[in-house]
Amino acid sequence: MAHEKLSPRLFQLAEGIRYVAVNLGGEIVEMEQHPAHPTFNPHDTDRMEELLVNPVVIELTRRRGNLDLDGLRYVVIRYGLQYQLVLPYRDGHVSIGVERDADVIRVAERVAASLEEQPSQG
Repeated sequence: MAHEKLSPRLFQLAEGIRYVAVNLGGEIVEMEQHPAHPTFNPHDTDRMEELLVNPVVIELTRRRGNLDLDGLRYVVIRYGLQYQLVLPYRDGHVSIGVERDADVIRVAERVAASLEEQPSQG
């Protein structure tokens, strides 16, 4: 299944978006650093976060949200240098690195709305 790149559209949603990654079905199909925001860490640690950490975070929080809280929209993680947004998307997730001085909730709502507008592939 072909994947239409999300990063160009998502980078336009807010200046504070540093990074976009998409994991579908356990495979990283997109991992882009915004040219205006150099990375803080090695590429390999981002890869491990997208393959191991974020799928577990999404699975656990999705299960909890589905019990009695009307599902899961997104998870906000506050690291020392930036925020990380993780959003369920199709059969995986989208991960967004956000500048620490950005309005992370506003960015999260914009990204979530944009992903809902994304046509399904099948």
